Amino acid sequence: MINLGFDIGGTTIKIGVVDENFNIVKKLNKPTPFRDPDALVDLIVNTAKELAGDEEIRTIGITIPGFVDKDGGIVDAWNIGMWNVPVKQLIWERLKANRIIVRNDADAAGVAELMAGAMQGIKTGLLITIGTGFGGALIIDGKLFHGGLDRGTEPGHAVIDRGGRKCACGHHGCIETLCSAMALKRLGERAVDQERGLIAKRVAEGEELDAKLVIECAKSGDLYANELFDEYTDALADAIASFVNILDPEVIAIGGGVSEAGEVLLEPLRRKVPGKTFFGSCGKIVKAVAGNNAGIIGSLI
Repeated sequence: MINLGFDIGGTTIKIGVVDENFNIVKKLNKPTPFRDPDALVDLIVNTAKELAGDEEIRTIGITIPGFVDKDGGIVDAWNIGMWNVPVKQLIWERLKANRIIVRNDADAAGVAELMAGAMQGIKTGLLITIGTGFGGALIIDGKLFHGGLDRGTEPGHAVIDRGGRKCACGHHGCIETLCSAMALKRLGERAVDQERGLIAKRVAEGEELDAKLVIECAKSGDLYANELFDEYTDALADAIASFVNILDPEVIAIGGGVSEAGEVLLEPLRRKVPGKTFFGSCGKIVKAVAGNNAGIIGSLI
């Protein structure tokens, strides 16, 4: 029997074949269909059939970057342009599996970190996932907190810049507009527009501008890239400090693609966040253990 995890992001779907011990034995990436629910369901069904072959499918786990209802339907997923899609039902109709799980992507990552990662054994924790969007999961009393009305939690859509940039959700000044990978890319665009530093040089040479490039240039010691990255970690530290003031978590784990920056990201956060909190200190700030695989693993738990 085979387990398949589909971690749907704003630009890429990470797909994994996962064994009984939650180890990923095969992994591939596919582009995320935007505003095309039929294409998304087709991709999941066809890829599952291809990977399973003649094997029976035990579990298909699917994570969604947005609000998922108790029946496994997409209610709101702005970053992939989909609303009111009964995705679990549509897959059931076309695919044989013992179990299909559909959940919010950050919740899935939080479960992975709680069961087998950075938040094992703790009572209060905050997982932040930074990719195309900005998500989060709360651990309260040693369990995933799914919201008082069972709608999950969306820390990326708390407002910290009133009247700021319009977010994909339609509101202005959300944390996501300042702290996501897309926000980091926009800072890189400033370097390109001003033709400054290594970012502009590498883009002029034909490289794609994305958050990864900005991080690589900062790691290389480029002065302007580091100035931009410092601006980014200032905004992220503001957001984390706000969560600390409300939750006082033991552990703040950082996951998602931007977390691959490692200590270049974590060190300034450990330095900046405590001074921005009411308490003058905060819990441990660490990299999520499951990293970019957290969504795949957590989708199946």
